[in-house]
Amino acid sequence: MTNKTELTNKVKEIILDDNDMDLVGFAPVSRFEEAPLGRRPQDILPTAKSVIVFAIHVLDTLIEGLPYTRYEYTGQFYLLNGMMQTTAYKVSRYLEDQNLRTNPIPAAYPRVNKPLFGIFSHRHAAVRAGLGEFALNNLLTTPKYGASIRLISVITEAEFEYDEPYTDNYCQDCRDKCQYACVDNCPVNAISKDGFIDKHRCLHYQEQIMPWSNIELRCGMCITSCPLGKKEWPTSQGKLEKEVMEMKKDWTGARW
Repeated sequence: MTNKTELTNKVKEIILDDNDMDLVGFAPVSRFEEAPLGRRPQDILPTAKSVIVFAIHVLDTLIEGLPYTRYEYTGQFYLLNGMMQTTAYKVSRYLEDQNLRTNPIPAAYPRVNKPLFGIFSHRHAAVRAGLGEFALNNLLTTPKYGASIRLISVITEAEFEYDEPYTDNYCQDCRDKCQYACVDNCPVNAISKDGFIDKHRCLHYQEQIMPWSNIELRCGMCITSCPLGKKEWPTSQGKLEKEVMEMKKDWTGARW
């Protein structure tokens, strides 16, 4: 059996070096004792000892261009989910080869619709694994990339060298600067200043208002509104022609 240090380093190598992910963290299942019944690691894998969480960065150009880049952003959303799920499979295969049961949790779907939640919270796991904080907009926000990331988790019997939980409060410290931009820019007022998120209103917008195409467009306005981790470009963003902007508002459901 490989020791904890060797196992940790090998899994990091698979995730970061071999598959080009950007962030990874490790947490023991003891940190999830307060998770809702049915969504704790041991409710998914009874013999679980650890949760691995990793992330990949979404292209800054697509985030900056929202809502006009919603088609491109949505395409990247599904592409990155697939890349992460392939990586999670490779990690799981490696750990199973070490005779360690391992369950990779999908990046986005499936979800439980009534009530509305995922089968496991990647964002809560990421905080416990030291990747970032829960921001006001209910997204996982990291020091380097802000909320411009996608997340995935792997639950396993393996034991690792664990990262410390994330404790900084950059989101709260930034509110005088951002003036609650994520609240003001939400198309359906699904985010409140006290941190309540109306998930049903958000989902209705993405599933019922925007899907003019044959895919479920992703909104992303809470991400592009946040200044945390936002890339500083050496040149101006430029501006679309007014006629093109109006056209793309129709294409993306941005008028609603």
